[in-house]
Amino acid sequence: MSRVLGLLCIVVGIVAAVYAFRLPFLPATGIPTAGETMPSRSSAPPDPPYIMFSTMAPDTFKRVAMVPVDAAEQGRFVSDLQCDRLYFAAGRGICLLTVFDGLTTKHVATVFDAAFRSVASVSLTGVPSRARVSPDGRRAAVTVFEQGHSYAEEGFSTKTTILDAITGASIGDLEQFTVLRDGVPFKSADFNFWGVTFARDGNRFYATLATARMPYLVEGFVDTRTVRILRAGIECPSLSPDNRRIAYKQLMNRGFWRINVLDLATGGVTSLDSETRSVDDQVDWLDDEHVIYHITGSHGGDVWKLRTDASQPPEMIVPYAYSPSVVR
Repeated sequence: MSRVLGLLCIVVGIVAAVYAFRLPFLPATGIPTAGETMPSRSSAPPDPPYIMFSTMAPDTFKRVAMVPVDAAEQGRFVSDLQCDRLYFAAGRGICLLTVFDGLTTKHVATVFDAAFRSVASVSLTGVPSRARVSPDGRRAAVTVFEQGHSYAEEGFSTKTTILDAITGASIGDLEQFTVLRDGVPFKSADFNFWGVTFARDGNRFYATLATARMPYLVEGFVDTRTVRILRAGIECPSLSPDNRRIAYKQLMNRGFWRINVLDLATGGVTSLDSETRSVDDQVDWLDDEHVIYHITGSHGGDVWKLRTDASQPPEMIVPYAYSPSVVR
């Protein structure tokens, strides 16, 4: 009897470990309500522009799917690739996945092509958080939590790495880049970088740098491995297709983030307060007038769109979806 109880305790412990590792970075699979059907499927991938995402539907959980930007109701094409976080641009994608094999937990980043074939895989040092690919498909950025599982936690620690999206080789950890504040080199042991967004040339990028409990918008250049601090109070930037504005999340109070849009030329900020829920995501731009993002809910996650002039309430466009990426 004692042996049976001991084995039962081990099994319960393993199950608890799976959920302990899964919940911080990926919502549970959605459970359909009475009378609700699963999203319909398409037999062929859509032509650009389309939205790529990780599906939350129970029958295709975590698999990468695609829907046309203007016709999501026509059905989703579902691949065999599984991702917790993903992003895709110019024929190259980055897929972040945590795998628990019953004994150990592994975090992996996989570079994939347009046919969802693996080009390269890299072991990660923590829980997947953010992912981006440059518009030219040359580079990818990966952020993981090495300590803590939320940006709202005290003492969290992140690591952000730039990868060559052609070969999968590491270009460098952002903490190894030279940081300039008012033109003077600046370094602190508490640096945390996350939320990279690339400009069209694949060299310039924006990201969040946090130090002394304050997040800053930074502008960086991969080729020169330099970063300069621009502005305080900005997290998870996302550069618009025209490269003129940045959508970002701003912490209003503990655990509640609001989406804002910064005009890089004028410094003006538009608050997208027609979205009244907390948006803890690095949003993507659907076009120059709309952003999209996921909200965790009864479906595990749904993708919503919002006008960048805050003139209309948000609209759900893809149910059972997480980590959306707009492919043009």
